[in-house]
Amino acid sequence: MSALPVVAVFALGGTIASASDSGGGALVRLSGADLVAAIPQAGQVARIEAHSVTMVPSGDLSIGDLIRLRSLIEQALADGAVGVVVSQGTDTLEETSYALDLICGTDAPIVCTGAMRNASLPGADGPANLLAAIRVAASPAARGLGVLVAFGDEIHAARFVRKRHATSPGTFGSPLAGPVGYVIEDRVVILLRPPGRLRVAVPDDAPDAPVAIVLTHLGDDGGLVTAAPSLGYAGMVLAALGAGHVPSRIVPALESAARQIPVVLASRTGAGDVLTGTYGFAGSESDLLRRGLIPAGGLDPAHAAVLLRLLLMAGIDRDRLAYYFDQACRADGPITATATGS
Repeated sequence: MSALPVVAVFALGGTIASASDSGGGALVRLSGADLVAAIPQAGQVARIEAHSVTMVPSGDLSIGDLIRLRSLIEQALADGAVGVVVSQGTDTLEETSYALDLICGTDAPIVCTGAMRNASLPGADGPANLLAAIRVAASPAARGLGVLVAFGDEIHAARFVRKRHATSPGTFGSPLAGPVGYVIEDRVVILLRPPGRLRVAVPDDAPDAPVAIVLTHLGDDGGLVTAAPSLGYAGMVLAALGAGHVPSRIVPALESAARQIPVVLASRTGAGDVLTGTYGFAGSESDLLRRGLIPAGGLDPAHAAVLLRLLLMAGIDRDRLAYYFDQACRADGPITATATGS
């Protein structure tokens, strides 16, 4: 037993930690120790140190919670853990895993997982997902890949992963890249290693920088775009049509907003890069970029909002934001965004 590696499991709540009673719907009830106790096979993979950090649905998590979790992760690794598992709800897992990828500076595996079926349901997927995540966290092959998501025996890079279905146990996928690996029986198989990695140096005491996500649509009048800067938001992500387009009637509102706060141009489709110079009509991507909007590259609106928020919290100058968005999915080496530039 003493030869086994140590894996720290941090439980944040969510469906994986939920169960129902005879009186109603599922509620978060299970601690980190409860989750680990449900998978005795984990004791053959690693020595598990289970911690209950929060007991909440994932929609109640905050950026502040993740910064505090970073400190717990760093302490666990300093105390000898070879890797970390974070269990939580799936509703915000794509965002929290990406935030951890950006703010955690370690090459040790940090693996996020959850469940789509709570512990009271037939076919509950939490135990299998947690065991797979522990296998990945204990594997030397997973070092240096950034934060990962293990779900349904697939391994995804946090920067690419998306929740694609409201109820399916196969909800997570990576439209841009596909899985970086799989868990097959007791083996962790890594097929792809994403090049480079962007990290954002957010101080523990950094004030929050709230970011709005505004989705444009058929018949949009631009009212939300106009309102966002006056509502206290430090930045805005526009979930635009197609490859970065909006109705021409809202262009003046966007130009005005971009003079007040950083506005990032993403695609509401959820996959594929925003264009930068293909179309030239009013409200096209090239028109909006000329008016001061920042292209999100291959990031979908949810990931773009996480990156923008953390860059602003780190004190990154506005004229550097576009560079870091360009590097987010395609950096060919390690890059750290700091208040003085990289």
